[in-house]
Amino acid sequence: MHTGQVCVMIHCGSRGLGHQVCTDHVRTMDRDLHRHRISVPDRQLACTPVDSPAGRAYLGAMAAAANYGRANRQLLSEAARRAFAEAAEVGLELVYDISHNMAKIETHEVDGAARRLCVHRKGATRALPPGDPGLPPDLAGAGQPVLVPGTMGTASYVMVGLPGNDAFHSACHGAGRVWSRHHALRVVRGERLRDDLESRGIAVRPSSWRGLAEEAPEAYKDVDAVATVTEGAGLARPVARLVPLGVVKG
Repeated sequence: MHTGQVCVMIHCGSRGLGHQVCTDHVRTMDRDLHRHRISVPDRQLACTPVDSPAGRAYLGAMAAAANYGRANRQLLSEAARRAFAEAAEVGLELVYDISHNMAKIETHEVDGAARRLCVHRKGATRALPPGDPGLPPDLAGAGQPVLVPGTMGTASYVMVGLPGNDAFHSACHGAGRVWSRHHALRVVRGERLRDDLESRGIAVRPSSWRGLAEEAPEAYKDVDAVATVTEGAGLARPVARLVPLGVVKG
């Protein structure tokens, strides 16, 4: 990546399937808590042993949702390639594709001993450091890319994992919301937001004014501050800062 290069960042999930999987399995795990003598401060943290029937069922359903999200991104990537080929006669090269909001079975050191853990990264993504044996050869020297999307009106970041990360090699996967979607809809009008963004040179093509208002830049944290804190915490360091030229909201 270099200054002046045009990048396409695609942030797409499983179109509600992941949310449904979470809802269904939190309900099941909530019923299992007493049987397994597990206490949690909030039912959204409901859990169950990984090797239990409920645990295996959740991991299978989660994998299905993740595969759906990956297929969506592949289709959107192909559409972007065709658009650039037809409009600008240039090709697009994939930098990185990664899923987030997922559980992975990994080995980490806990209290001085290697333990096999189920690491569930909600609102986070994996961030392996340079030289980690889990990296492919072409990333071994740099570390794992960490994609941190900002908002339609602010920057986004490409970062890489740092050594010494004590958060099970995790980093944030975005700026994070400060407003709920309902609150954003109460205070933002999609048409005005479109006009404001286009006055700043950012082309916007939403599928609905409601969907645009839900994702207003004001609804998210300051992504520059998030990137700074992420580096300061020793989780990942910035490689490239991307500024928006055009936004498509589906």
